[in-house]
Amino acid sequence: MRDLPLSAGGDLVTRLARERDPVRAVVELVWNAIDAEANTVRVQLSRTDMGAIERVTVEDDGHGITSDEVQATFGRIGGSWKALAARSKNDKRGLHGRLGEGRLRAFALGSRVTWTSESVDTAGRHERVVIEGAKARVEPFSWDSSPSTGTKTGTVVTALNEQARSLDSLVSDTTVATLTSHFAPMLLNDEALTVVFDGTKLNPSDEILDEAILEVGLDSDPDARISIRIISWRTGKHRAVYFGEDAERFVVEMSGTELESQTAYSAYVTWAGFDADSLSEIGLGDMAADPAGAVWRATRTAVREHFASRRRLRRRDQIDEWKSKGIYPYETEPVTEADKAERAVFDIVSSALIPQIPKRKDGAQLTLNLLRDALRTDPENLALLVSEFVALTEQDRQALTKLLSETTLAGVIRAANLVTSRTKFLAGLEHLLFDPEDSKKVGERDHLHKILEQELWIFGEEFHFMTSERGLTQMLRTHLQLEGLPSATVEPVKRWDGKTGRTDLHLAVKAKEHDRVRHLVVELKAPDITAGRTERNQIEDYINVVVDNAAFASDRSVWEFILVVTDYDGVMDNSIIGSDRGLGLVFEPDKKPGRPAARAYVRRWRDIIDENKRRLDFVTNSLEFDPSLADGLAFIREEYGEMMPDDVGDGAEANGEK
Repeated sequence: MRDLPLSAGGDLVTRLARERDPVRAVVELVWNAIDAEANTVRVQLSRTDMGAIERVTVEDDGHGITSDEVQATFGRIGGSWKALAARSKNDKRGLHGRLGEGRLRAFALGSRVTWTSESVDTAGRHERVVIEGAKARVEPFSWDSSPSTGTKTGTVVTALNEQARSLDSLVSDTTVATLTSHFAPMLLNDEALTVVFDGTKLNPSDEILDEAILEVGLDSDPDARISIRIISWRTGKHRAVYFGEDAERFVVEMSGTELESQTAYSAYVTWAGFDADSLSEIGLGDMAADPAGAVWRATRTAVREHFASRRRLRRRDQIDEWKSKGIYPYETEPVTEADKAERAVFDIVSSALIPQIPKRKDGAQLTLNLLRDALRTDPENLALLVSEFVALTEQDRQALTKLLSETTLAGVIRAANLVTSRTKFLAGLEHLLFDPEDSKKVGERDHLHKILEQELWIFGEEFHFMTSERGLTQMLRTHLQLEGLPSATVEPVKRWDGKTGRTDLHLAVKAKEHDRVRHLVVELKAPDITAGRTERNQIEDYINVVVDNAAFASDRSVWEFILVVTDYDGVMDNSIIGSDRGLGLVFEPDKKPGRPAARAYVRRWRDIIDENKRRLDFVTNSLEFDPSLADGLAFIREEYGEMMPDDVGDGAEANGEK
């Protein structure tokens, strides 16, 4: 084979050969086939047993490449022979390619690419030309030719993916839509042309949602006019603007997302005044000099106004339909400026959500009402609220509709917020108690008990009356109040040793059944304390005061003292009595006539947190809510920041803990 040197800078050759856009490579190869006057172009993807793409083949029935054309076709990069010609070889079509870069982009499909072409030379003889390309070579191409006995012309390009590079973009959901957009003008204008990609025929007419042709003037030249054909596609996300000299050749492509971000579309801009310079400048957009800049400005304005007009029309039609069905959430016309502004925003947002709004009348009405309420009460989070609702399945929407007929949306939100807040609190509390560094900074009186005063549910939902760290005398006042007895003149209550005692939390409730009065006294210890004999004696002292002091005398009262610790030692463990050691009962004096019943327990924080998690698990699973450590610490900081050490949680965040 003969080497085929490329007349271009080595940097350009290397850059093009290393591009890794498989879809663009396919586009370039198909355009080469169309420029070669092919009527049928087939792109085939060959896969391994594991489903990976190992070979890409592009086959056409065009006029092929003769040996006389090899140098002109392959030997020049950055200045193709097509740049000097307006029509294809046999004057069948206008030419698309201008830069002669397509063959090098083929290396995005494989490290070795072969062109096998059947053609008829100038003498009328059939010949076969084989051009081989290897990306690893300095001069990537070599070629040879030989007489052929074939009767048909055409070219087969075969790219071998020997390096097992990922070509997943060729089989994505958007690939066919992207290719259809690229070749739509040719396919719509040339009924003889067929392009098939991996077994799927590109048929733009089936994908067209609507189209319009606009004639637009240029601000730089009152006499000049450009034509813009705007096609909205039914599927896909491809948005692009193409520029060319006529309705078939569009040699420049630009992203169209900036002009229209909601609808999949293609805008094909044609102007007879385009030349090589203006086409090369159009990609600069606003920075392009006129006339390219004027074409870009006119295109931008026309495309934006086209889609804005379509949305206004669609919005009016949809609102009229909702009104006729009686589900539009506003019954009267707006009066004040604020009402008019709210109505305008509602109409715009609801029209943007038309594809997601349920077709059923009850589902659509609920969605529109939620949208109106969210707009009024929480406009900053409107997008999140609406997106979450429209993402519901039909079954979930019906369940919510039924639920809102039995309660209010506000009630549902409050209940869900209560559960999520408690779950986040448990995550944060767990860190404060068990983190090796932060637990040392947390004190029972300065931090823990101040926080827990606001989160009493962790000890039981029934406690509605609470006093905190007020000593035994305050415990007596609480007891007397719940008994319905005077509490203004209470003598100080002393422990057996004559000292006044202080409890961290005193929770009390008057039970509804049997007129019972229940007291819960919680004694907290800092996370770094391991409870033992001293702590056990402390809660026994409290129980003895309550049982022996006449001021607490009552047959209707039950006192439960819980010592809450991170851990306890062997002395405390050996003190646990009863058949259920999980309860942690350590002291229960015999009940005396006319005196309250009393019991003392020791509980680990680990057990209390786990019990609460189990109670919340069912609801949090239904809510699909699983807070991270960061969520828990953020909740604690937000609610109780002034009660926490300043640097708690810094280490966890620095380590990126979740």
